[in-house]
Amino acid sequence: MKQYKVVQTFPVPLQDLLRAREDRYKYLDKFPELKNVELLEERKEGNKVYQKRKVKLAESLPKVLAALLSDPSLLEDSVFDISTNTHEFTIAPPGNDSIVTIKGFSVYKEIGPGESERSYDVKVSSGVFLMGSVIETVIEEIHRHSLEKDKNSISEFLKKSD
Repeated sequence: MKQYKVVQTFPVPLQDLLRAREDRYKYLDKFPELKNVELLEERKEGNKVYQKRKVKLAESLPKVLAALLSDPSLLEDSVFDISTNTHEFTIAPPGNDSIVTIKGFSVYKEIGPGESERSYDVKVSSGVFLMGSVIETVIEEIHRHSLEKDKNSISEFLKKSD
């Protein structure tokens, strides 16, 4: 199992960051880097927002994983708690969570006047015999890169909504 932490800061108040986090998926035409993400399901229960997304990986899928997956995508199940600004998620290939699973917990918080951050604690695990650690390393790299792309899309969204 691989574990890592990612912390990203934004030069905006927490409420702006939270709004951008939510709203950018409503304007996918303005964010081509998010076009591979499809919202399959969303429901709100009390302070919690439950979402299921499909992330198509096609060209970014490493060969070691492409050979193992019939569907080159990942499903993300997530719960965002509006009262605590926390996000729990699990990401895995459809019906193949033994190949690789990403579990994470993120926290959105204000760190100063007009400045906020989100931090991620993530675990990647693979049950593929002899290849598990290679898959975990590759997926960690891909996930870190996708978090950076996500940060950039939020930053762009914030600039456009000024």
